[in-house]
Amino acid sequence: MSSTPQNRREWVESLQGPLKLPERWHILPHEVLFMLVTGVIWLRVGWSAGFSQSSAILFFFYTLSLASVITWCQLHPSPYRWRVRLGATLLLSALTYFSLSTAVPLMHNPGGLETMIWHQDTALAQWDAAWLGDWPRRLMELAPAAWVSDVFMACYLFFFYYIIGGLLYYFVKDLNVFRAALVGFGAVYALGYVGYMLMPAIGPLEEMGARSGGWLTETGGAFISQRTNGVDVFPSIHMAASLFLLMFDFQHRRAHFWWVLAPTVGLWISTVYLRYHYGVDLLAGVVLALGCVWLTRWFARSRLCAEVEAECVAHSRKAHVQI
Repeated sequence: MSSTPQNRREWVESLQGPLKLPERWHILPHEVLFMLVTGVIWLRVGWSAGFSQSSAILFFFYTLSLASVITWCQLHPSPYRWRVRLGATLLLSALTYFSLSTAVPLMHNPGGLETMIWHQDTALAQWDAAWLGDWPRRLMELAPAAWVSDVFMACYLFFFYYIIGGLLYYFVKDLNVFRAALVGFGAVYALGYVGYMLMPAIGPLEEMGARSGGWLTETGGAFISQRTNGVDVFPSIHMAASLFLLMFDFQHRRAHFWWVLAPTVGLWISTVYLRYHYGVDLLAGVVLALGCVWLTRWFARSRLCAEVEAECVAHSRKAHVQI
């Protein structure tokens, strides 16, 4: 990261200037959720497998790290520090996702027995049949031409562009809008991880096998299978995160909304067609997305949002005066 006069001044202030605690702490809703989730995972793994277990230690470190970054930003809440703080939440989310591959089995099967009884695939398949009939299963069993599977795999992989490129645009363009987006987006992931802990499942892929297709289906399928955490089924974060971003784009970036609409709808269909999700996972994802959209809109109108934005403006003006 390049050094700027503002960054250097902040470090000088933190080393030489008096340490002044903020009069009012501004902790965002998704940060509260992430600290609660990682803290609960630490306690749950520690209770089941012991607090000296590496997974328990890791989640304690995650909780402490996020609290430390929040504190560091609050001491001098400049736009630069706010971007670091918000980026740290995204990093924590990614680390938590992969760390759940070890933590969730320790919660449900601390003895490491060779059993899959703690997985909830049977329950999810039953919910599918009860609530949605046979259409999810029929979609999974379709056997079209190879190019059809490649199209759906392209839609599925489009998710990674959307969550990275979609957020990166707001990160660069407007800090206030990015902060609002991350409140809802971060809540999607934090609450989604709760679902992974309560309803861990592998997905229909385990029973039905990988979807066959062309080169993209085979390559994309191999890429995904090597990077799954093994419990990421209910709710579908593919549905929840993409629907949240789509609704956020509709309000803040209308042209992009129309450009990504078709591949995003294809993404939703692909999650069942490619046998990664049950139909009920998508329903849960819709509920989660709508709840997080509401949370974002509440935050945008809240006193907390107004104070955070005013605080950033005040520190930016102070920085320009000192330069």
